[in-house]
Amino acid sequence: MWNRLGIKFQLILFMTLVVTLVEISTLAVVHNMKLSENEDNAVLEARTITKSLNNDFLKVILNPNADAMADISYRLSAFKKVNGVILYDENAQALFRYGKIEQIKKSKQEVLIANNLFTPQSLLVKSDLLADNYALGFTLMDIDLSEYKRQQELATLTAFAILPFALLLGLIISLYLSRSYTRPFSQLIKAMKKSDPTNGKILEARTSAKNEIKELFDGFNALMRQVSSSTQKLHFQIEHDPLTNIKNRFYMEGALQTALLDETCQNYDLLYLNLDQFKLINDAAGYQAGDELLKMLVDEYSKIIPKNSIFARVDGDAFMVLLKDSNKEEGLEFLQKSVKKLNDFRFVWENEAYSVSASIGLVQFQPFQYTLKELIKIANSSLYSAKAMGRNKFYVFNPEDDVALRLNRELETSSFIKEALSNGPSKFELFAQAIVPLQYKSDKVSYEILIRMWDKENNFVAPDDFLPTAQKHQLMAEIDIFVLWSYLNTVTQHPEHIENLHSVHINLAGSSLTNPDFQAKVKEAIVHFNFPWSKLELEVTETSAVGNFNKANEFIIWLKNIGVGLALDDFGTGMASFEYLKSMPFDVVKIDGSFVKDMHTDPIDKAVIKYIHEISALKGQETVAEYVETQEDVDELTKIGITYGQGYFLGKPKPLSQWL
Repeated sequence: MWNRLGIKFQLILFMTLVVTLVEISTLAVVHNMKLSENEDNAVLEARTITKSLNNDFLKVILNPNADAMADISYRLSAFKKVNGVILYDENAQALFRYGKIEQIKKSKQEVLIANNLFTPQSLLVKSDLLADNYALGFTLMDIDLSEYKRQQELATLTAFAILPFALLLGLIISLYLSRSYTRPFSQLIKAMKKSDPTNGKILEARTSAKNEIKELFDGFNALMRQVSSSTQKLHFQIEHDPLTNIKNRFYMEGALQTALLDETCQNYDLLYLNLDQFKLINDAAGYQAGDELLKMLVDEYSKIIPKNSIFARVDGDAFMVLLKDSNKEEGLEFLQKSVKKLNDFRFVWENEAYSVSASIGLVQFQPFQYTLKELIKIANSSLYSAKAMGRNKFYVFNPEDDVALRLNRELETSSFIKEALSNGPSKFELFAQAIVPLQYKSDKVSYEILIRMWDKENNFVAPDDFLPTAQKHQLMAEIDIFVLWSYLNTVTQHPEHIENLHSVHINLAGSSLTNPDFQAKVKEAIVHFNFPWSKLELEVTETSAVGNFNKANEFIIWLKNIGVGLALDDFGTGMASFEYLKSMPFDVVKIDGSFVKDMHTDPIDKAVIKYIHEISALKGQETVAEYVETQEDVDELTKIGITYGQGYFLGKPKPLSQWL
């Protein structure tokens, strides 16, 4: 609770408490001092009266006659505070009594011991009667304390009357001190709230103090300036390309996102530029020359870009220009102007002349027409279409032409794939096609796992339609994870099927071998599933295997150590040599079906099949012939010595559930 109060209120409460404690302490001290003073005065007054009547009391002791006693009574009556007196001789025999003597009799022994005794209403005092320093007797006198009590009460009331004024004074002092000492903090808080150093807005804190407060203010001001300066530099670095100092991809994507949601603007033009054969300049003259070319080109091209447009470098040699409130005619006019400006752009480096041109794609769009991802994909597609026409060409995106339709189909197919990978409504299903032994008979089954897809309306989507899209949109690793995990999750619930299984082949994209997520998921599956891993063959096509196998060497060694086999699919269709086949750690080689289909009419195809089989046999590798469609194919492949056959004649693909 205390920590939630402001410093000002804490200081006021603290000062008020201190003043209250001081006042109460002072009141107690004054009360005690006044009480002690009154008691001393009462005792002194009693002894003074006794002393003034000392001779009269002695006369009574020496000659206790009626006249002497009457005379003393008369003189005592003049002292209003004397309630009563008893006169004793040296033998403690009472010789004379005056006034109220009950209190004296009651407390005689205590008075004789203490000499003084205070009761609630009076004071009893013993006083010796002396003659030549010899005590001839003593008196016990009762003094009325009413007057002293009134003085005591008056003093106490006076102190209590002063207390509110003291508290008020303390509160005033507290307010003054709290305002004085918390004012610097309030000024700093105000400066902090009104300052926004990330946007260059700083309210400087000022003070006339020369002490630590000034150091605090100076430190705050310096900190705000430093934050502002650093933020501006950081903003510039975040939003600008370090080489050319124009905007970068991050800024352009933010601007495009804003444009797609901007209801105040009707039309936008997005130009996507890519330099033609820029890589050749880097290879021939070096990256330093390429960097200088980019800076020169940006300087020149910036001269023709309309005001309020955004020019950004989004990749090594790729740029984007966003034109706001630009109608179709203005967009096409600037496109033509850009092509002309960048046509045969020349520069000299180390006495060598170089030139480049640019291919440009133009997308004209309106707010809310696309998502950011769709817009960027359309821009990419438009640029690729321009580059496909040759150098220094342009392409204007048209939603109704073949390129746009193909792109829309890709975007739609991509969404189907993502749905199938999550919770639908599109879905994947695993199929399997038999791989049949040709050299021996066996009750064991082998098959290759295939994936099929249905869209959200339950329409079949052919693999040739969705797999290239998945490859282009970098979704193959997710599909491969889905296939592997779904297969293992299904078959491990059927131990009898696994017992009857000879081998299962699962296709992978070459990129999956080097994908960290795929590798992690495979390692997780090894721990999670109880499966005989020596029965698993991972297939990679020849065209994707070369580079990916070299990059994934450590992962491949790990797979081999736990018994997972590797198969080379579609061998013979790529650029791989037989030397490559000999050196890589494959367990199975699958011969592309194009050789099988024509082996009866083309002796070269038949010779290639024989040669592949012989090389594989020397390596201890099994062979699988694809596209086996007739009994004649089976007979010829069996004669050659091919280990397995796969094709419609030996078995069409069917759902995995039917195999179980």
